[in-house]
Amino acid sequence: MTDDDLRERLRRADPAARLEPASPALVEHLVEEAMSRTHVRRWTLPVAAALVLLAGGTAWATLRPGPAPEPVPFPIVAAAPVPSVQVPAGGQAKCAEAKPESLAERATIAFAGRVDEVDDSTALMEVTRNYRGADVPRIAVNQPGGNPELLLGSGDFEVGKEYLVSAVGADVMICGYSGEAGTPGLRELYEAAF
Repeated sequence: MTDDDLRERLRRADPAARLEPASPALVEHLVEEAMSRTHVRRWTLPVAAALVLLAGGTAWATLRPGPAPEPVPFPIVAAAPVPSVQVPAGGQAKCAEAKPESLAERATIAFAGRVDEVDDSTALMEVTRNYRGADVPRIAVNQPGGNPELLLGSGDFEVGKEYLVSAVGADVMICGYSGEAGTPGLRELYEAAF
């Protein structure tokens, strides 16, 4: 069998051989339709809706207002003649801006004091000005343990320096409410509050 025989056999088996050839305009139209047709996928709309919900949920979780920070435990314990105040062991991750209204409303004890003695864990302070509730001549304040975020200024009590300290019940107010008296804005905060 030769190539010509094979071609003849193929022509006889071709069902479209009996039809007349398509016009060039029809061929162009069919090619254009095949190339320009867009298919809408059924999953496009649900995926888009899920992405919008995911983006909205992420934005809400990121931007929603959190609860106001609570004061860190900072107990004030009455000792024989000298009251004692304890600086918290750890600071909070986020602090709101210190405001005079908040200081005046929340503080049950507020005073200015000069450090007379310091040992490893306690600073004994002489009260130089009583803003509220510190009606004793001296108060013992526990050291913050080297965490400078707890008190404005150096973060540790030093002999001879003056500090402004406020407390809510047994908890010292940190986050901008207690620290070295020379810290910019701290004395003004106390003057505005009391």
